[in-house]
Amino acid sequence: MRQKNFPRVLAIGLDAAEPTFIRRLIEEGALPTLKRLLEQGAWSRVESPAHLGSGAVWPTFFTGMEPAEHRIYSDWCWQPETMSLVRYHGRRLTPFWKKLAQEGVTAGIFDVPFAPLVGLSHGFEIAEWGAHDVFAGHLQFAPNELAELVTTQVAPHPFSFDGQGAAGPGDLEGLRKLSMSCLEGVRLRGELAVRLLQKTHPQLSLIIFPEIHHAAHQLWHTVVPEHALYTRERLPYVCSVEPTLADILREVDRQIARLVKAVGDGAAVLVFALHGMRPTGGLPTFLAPLLCETGFSRVAGWATQSWPERAFSLFSAVKRHTPAGLKRLYHRRLPREVTQRLAQPTMFRAYDWNHTRAFALPTDQHGWIRINLAGREAKGCVPFARYQEICRELEELLRALVTEDGRPLVRDIIRTAKKRDNALTHYLPDLVVHWHDHVFELPMRVRGLLLEAHPAARGLTGQHAPDGFCIFTGQKGHARETLAVAELHRIIIAALADCIPLETL
Repeated sequence: MRQKNFPRVLAIGLDAAEPTFIRRLIEEGALPTLKRLLEQGAWSRVESPAHLGSGAVWPTFFTGMEPAEHRIYSDWCWQPETMSLVRYHGRRLTPFWKKLAQEGVTAGIFDVPFAPLVGLSHGFEIAEWGAHDVFAGHLQFAPNELAELVTTQVAPHPFSFDGQGAAGPGDLEGLRKLSMSCLEGVRLRGELAVRLLQKTHPQLSLIIFPEIHHAAHQLWHTVVPEHALYTRERLPYVCSVEPTLADILREVDRQIARLVKAVGDGAAVLVFALHGMRPTGGLPTFLAPLLCETGFSRVAGWATQSWPERAFSLFSAVKRHTPAGLKRLYHRRLPREVTQRLAQPTMFRAYDWNHTRAFALPTDQHGWIRINLAGREAKGCVPFARYQEICRELEELLRALVTEDGRPLVRDIIRTAKKRDNALTHYLPDLVVHWHDHVFELPMRVRGLLLEAHPAARGLTGQHAPDGFCIFTGQKGHARETLAVAELHRIIIAALADCIPLETL
């Protein structure tokens, strides 16, 4: 093993940290460590695939592949072979640090969202220690010699006890508990990361702070309380939640200073966010009924459903009519992996596939539409020759949608298959719909249609924004004004090569 005082690379991810908010806090002097790093380095805008779906962001980062290649856009992805949703597990994807480790580079990896454990034998690898995105449902780490340090030397992350958050913006006590858990989680994460760095001395350290993401989803109305979405709803407690999101970021800044000190002088440092945060009023829920009312989808009748489909339909109906308080109790009492397993069959309607040309996929933000394409979907009914025609019909329908008083509902529509022939092997939604804020009105009515929709997840006041940032203190030749997420890992590898001559990199 190399000597402990060799130059190293430290990459710190601030998950879903909004660039404009970070710059404002830096300029106000609230983040002195980031201010010092910025003075020593350069700021780059990071272009993110979050415009397709937030689930695409981290797999793009750690594989260096674009979403069409790695196929991930959400934590629940459509499987055309089985006509069903499958929970993401990551076992098919290979993070870039696996090859580095095979080439002799010692790596320390801490809670990279969506990244699978590769089983590092040197350095350290920690997953789901207070993570925002949970897939295995329990702490994972390698190598085994770190068991005592990881499990006993630092207190458990507060998310281990209650990571569900508040009931909504009116739940002041829940918001305070959420923000306190995030603040304490940041402090404990920094403590554990410093101990891991001091014990293992990795050449590459990649440390992620997911607490920012977790807090911002429910506290964003306290950051920009003047936004129309919040003033229209007259959200309470916009200035009463403490610690604030800015307080959480100040603690992150203090922990970054500790991490920089732990890796030693001469280390190249990157601090980055792969996407940001913006206001929201929940999750739009009307796309699936819209496609049914306009004849693109047809829900299977009771008589045509199989017995398992009937059971799932009944379970879904029970969940839809369960009071919110009981739902919160259900999520608090059952392990996350259990609730996810029970959710899978109830997230998606039982369609009559012979009469469904296009259908909506469950979403955490944008509208996702999949064409029921013959030769791709196991029960596809749309001939390949009509694929472009159906896409055009859908675009015309969506772009014409307006509220009852004439305001447009659709801001943009993205076709993800760049060429028609690509569609046959495509795993992403065919159309990604970006909405105007009018979709969050209660109730939401569309001119000329019967449907009346109520946004779900009203406790969300913050949602993903596509732009991130990167502060880089290594060789300035590697930094540019704008970087794509898929390029960031190459910046890290190049910085590592500058520090440690490796012919293979």
